Amino acid sequence: MTNGSRNNVKHLNNDYTRQVATDQHSQHQRVSQVRRRRFIVIVAFFGALLLFFGYQLINTRASLHQVNQQVATSQVKLKKAQQKKSQLNTQIKQLNNTDYLQKLLRSKYDYTKSGETVYSLPNDSASDVTAN
Repeated sequence: MTNGSRNNVKHLNNDYTRQVATDQHSQHQRVSQVRRRRFIVIVAFFGALLLFFGYQLINTRASLHQVNQQVATSQVKLKKAQQKKSQLNTQIKQLNNTDYLQKLLRSKYDYTKSGETVYSLPNDSASDVTAN
């Protein structure tokens, strides 16, 4: 068939052709409704997934931030504890030194050897041996 012969085709306007046209139109509408529903379901599904994973991401970031704060606080406490331990170790070493222990007892508790006299002067501000 050529293009010219197609133009010569005339459509009948009877009940059957109207019924076929109506059926085709209604079938086309049903197909478009099905496609529209599928599209809406797919978009809703991916929207729900996006919301779920978005919530998980935000929740995880909040938890991570909280854990990081706890780690920072724990590190500060650890440094303080290490400094305290270092100071206590230094005191232990000093207390094991007999010269330091004698100076400490003399200055802090006014301990004297037998026959020794201690004179306290008014301008004497060094009441602690460690202040030297």
